[in-house]
Amino acid sequence: MAELMKTVLSEKLEPPASRPGLQELESDLEEISSGLRIRIEKIEAGAGGWISIDHDGEDSEVFTEILKCQYGLAPVQFSKMELGDTYRGFVVNSGEVGYGLYLDLGIISPQRVDGLYPLHRMRSQLADGGGVQSLRQIARRFCLHDGLPLRVRIEGFENAGKVTLALTDRQESHFKDWERYPFDRVVVLGSTINSVRRAIERTGLAKDVVRVERLSLASTILICKLGTEAPGVISELGPHLATAKLYSYIPKARCKT
Repeated sequence: MAELMKTVLSEKLEPPASRPGLQELESDLEEISSGLRIRIEKIEAGAGGWISIDHDGEDSEVFTEILKCQYGLAPVQFSKMELGDTYRGFVVNSGEVGYGLYLDLGIISPQRVDGLYPLHRMRSQLADGGGVQSLRQIARRFCLHDGLPLRVRIEGFENAGKVTLALTDRQESHFKDWERYPFDRVVVLGSTINSVRRAIERTGLAKDVVRVERLSLASTILICKLGTEAPGVISELGPHLATAKLYSYIPKARCKT
């Protein structure tokens, strides 16, 4: 029998989203692996909530490449990272005030290391070219709370295994689109997209939400219909997503009205 391959996705699931998140992933994997000569032995949310898949079969390498394209792969080993590499990280410890925002990239060997998105880079990318906005102001404005996934680029390595990050051009562009278009948005963290969709149906909010996008297995963004205010959506949706945290993004144009 061929040796099992272990693939660690750039996906995290913390309780209580672990069980429904893994169920949704299993459903996705059934579709992905259809027609491939692949056997999935185990799927689990292991250390730190990072999801690993044990698999084997003649098409294991093809399967891994599809997973990389669809979910991204965690670096796992610090030694394998290089300047300019891009990964998906998840915001951690966002309530702490410091020199920037910390992201968990899935580095666990030889020890767990979080990357730092420094405040000066946050200001240059998200605060109109510099400004004097504080970390809390920027994080609050763009809903940079624990569990939010961000696409980041490795910008530097420092002593003691520290990693410095910046948003990728594409991720930065997404946030600029938030500013550019006059739609309120609701960021849902800690719930699967299927749970969010069911809650929208139960509350009758389908008429107020233009689009529902999955950011990760446990994070979703809702784009509100023009004229629909995010705080109102949250007040109706929140009771139906009791274990999730919901945050509102209000575009600049409406902030000034």
